[in-house]
Amino acid sequence: MTSDTAGIRVDAYLGSEFPFFSRNAWKRRLEAGEVLVSGKPVRSRYLLKEGDSIHLFHPIEREPDVDDNIKILYQGRGVICVFKPSGLPMHEGGPYRKNTFSHVLSTKLGSQWSAVHRLDRETSGIVICCDNPTSRDAIAQQLSQKKVKKIYSAIAFGVPIQKSWSVDQPIGDLEESQIRIKKWVNEDGQRSYTDFVVDDVAGEYCLLRALPKTGRTNQIRIHAAYSGHRLVGDKLYHPDESIFIEFYELGMNADIEKATGFSRCCLHAAEVEFLHPALGEMVRVQSSLPDDMKNLWNRLKSDSVVP
Repeated sequence: MTSDTAGIRVDAYLGSEFPFFSRNAWKRRLEAGEVLVSGKPVRSRYLLKEGDSIHLFHPIEREPDVDDNIKILYQGRGVICVFKPSGLPMHEGGPYRKNTFSHVLSTKLGSQWSAVHRLDRETSGIVICCDNPTSRDAIAQQLSQKKVKKIYSAIAFGVPIQKSWSVDQPIGDLEESQIRIKKWVNEDGQRSYTDFVVDDVAGEYCLLRALPKTGRTNQIRIHAAYSGHRLVGDKLYHPDESIFIEFYELGMNADIEKATGFSRCCLHAAEVEFLHPALGEMVRVQSSLPDDMKNLWNRLKSDSVVP
């Protein structure tokens, strides 16, 4: 520590300089003895001194369990379309090392296979994969040129006043948010376009089809929430940001599930259509609603029936 930081509470310093944890989260780590100042555990109210050094001791944790039951939905000459279950992250990160889509794909089908695009950890559905660089590059180019048709299924709050609508609002950073990764409609953001179609209604909920024309981060979730139809189970775009912060710091619990309506964000990559780079023919692959979303929708439909 330098003279500029001397006299600052250690929890305040950590919360300001390393905001991937909130100040309260740093307090918990300090009280648990996971943060050492000059080699010793200290309380959160400790005042830093010039020359102090800070180390975070984080014991190895057991990697979270995941559903690794990937399934091949289509296979043809160097290209496969694979079903990814919800909760399975695409790549290594955080507490996930081997319990990832890329590792499971490599282990079960061979190290030559890799995904051409990604889905969020909680999003289930179709992932296009290739076993050679020529096919990967060709499909990646189709994706960048908006030539791959994608359709998602989603369960959202509210009853739309129209059968279909489009959102063409640009998406960019949300500077006033407590959550650094959060994006939102921003006139200085990137051009974004999503079509929505209502497939069904159950009480105060709707089953949507989302057709993104662009591929911005969290685009469907943002455009749905912007339309007044936040996705069920979506913690990041819940009006109360403390919901996501609690989830990020402590993991899922019953209170968060109750607040968001479900244990995961109800978004499913249901259909893709692309030109096969080797066969020269259009390929269309579909994936029906997974059991967890299907069971939720059936329950919502049942609850909406008036006796």
